[in-house]
Amino acid sequence: MSRDFHLPDLGEGIIEAQIIQVMVKEGEHIAEDQSLFEVETDKAAVEIPSPYEGKAEKVHVTDGQTVNVGDVMITFDGAGKSAPAKAEKSSSRTAAEGSAASAAGHGGVAVAEPPATSSAQKTTAAAAPAVRKFAREMGVNIDNIHGTGPGGRVTKADVQAAGGGGSGGGVVAAGAASSVVPASQPVAASAPAPTPALLRTVAGPPPGTPDTDKWGSIRRSPLAQIRKTIAKQMNISVSTIPHVTHIDEIDVTEMENMRKQYKEAYGGQRRVTAMAFIIHAVCRALKNYPIFNATLDLDAGETIYKEYINIGVAVDTERGLVVPNIRNADQMSVSMLAGKLGEIAASARESKFAIEDLRGGTFTLTNVGALGGTFSTPIINHPEVAILGLGKAQPKPWVHNGEIAIRTILPFSLSFDHRVADGAEAARFCGELKVYLSNPVTLLV
Repeated sequence: MSRDFHLPDLGEGIIEAQIIQVMVKEGEHIAEDQSLFEVETDKAAVEIPSPYEGKAEKVHVTDGQTVNVGDVMITFDGAGKSAPAKAEKSSSRTAAEGSAASAAGHGGVAVAEPPATSSAQKTTAAAAPAVRKFAREMGVNIDNIHGTGPGGRVTKADVQAAGGGGSGGGVVAAGAASSVVPASQPVAASAPAPTPALLRTVAGPPPGTPDTDKWGSIRRSPLAQIRKTIAKQMNISVSTIPHVTHIDEIDVTEMENMRKQYKEAYGGQRRVTAMAFIIHAVCRALKNYPIFNATLDLDAGETIYKEYINIGVAVDTERGLVVPNIRNADQMSVSMLAGKLGEIAASARESKFAIEDLRGGTFTLTNVGALGGTFSTPIINHPEVAILGLGKAQPKPWVHNGEIAIRTILPFSLSFDHRVADGAEAARFCGELKVYLSNPVTLLV
């Protein structure tokens, strides 16, 4: 008797997914727990295992197709071992892996192992599904690549290099994992210049299906689930929040000196990033200006002040922008914050975040300076009411103690919701940040 396998409930309110790869063929004998499909949701990329053993009578979906929870994915002919109880277990396992071993909220990539047997190319290399897919598109055997990522994990940069598009000479391959620059990267003036590291090699045409419009050739490429989510979030933010941006500069010379002294005190074995100091200062300032650690409920006519401070850190990953947050950041020392930022950076390199890491933020920081930017007008991460954008700290002439000297200057931008706060409050909040970061000893009191 034939039986249908439906897209299981992947949890966390997910109602649809996009098929990245169909991993089996019609007529193929499927083993129980064999991976059937690689799918991407707005939470993660996961591989869905088969709850049954039997022959694939009919595959109802194709690569790139968007499917809803409950849609028929594949029909089995009913032969072989039946494991209805296992179906629920396998579905639950898939959702759990998507939660615990993947990026969430705005995006990320699960680290799923290849199937035991499949019509798709078998791989045993440690790599995210998106990286394995990239290797297949490049025609590169990923099992022959020595991974340079954490724990020997293969990155897109490794695949690009193996395919003849290496990133020698400081040029980063298009879409390479090494181009991921987490917001936790130090903003110190001593940081290497981003050029020419930001230059990208041309690796063929952009993705999509060839087509034409009135003026010439085009390519149509379906939006990834993560990009759909980002688009919806940005639309909500811009269409509902009246943004105002306050821009200023901070002399962080003394902060940089303190960071160096900390590193020297530990023989170079421990370091504290500038971002750790900045987050510590932000937490202090939010205590005195709680309006920027709040949300607005227009329906109830209320401002909801959060008595906890969870600092979100915007991170650029292979799949898109994600904002993991540091819970109770106000209760951490600068060194503890540095440790948390290190964890975020490691997760960014692997495009791996747990769903809960991206929920519950109250205030967000984004570091365009890591990519060479000076000022920006960052978009508020709805439903928060403010976001701090950091530029590139660099030496410049500055009036210090009545004399012109070369100082390390950090540009920054505070975008805030004008419905809940006025420009004067934003200026005072930023003024307090300047006091803390220009004289970091105040953070130790």
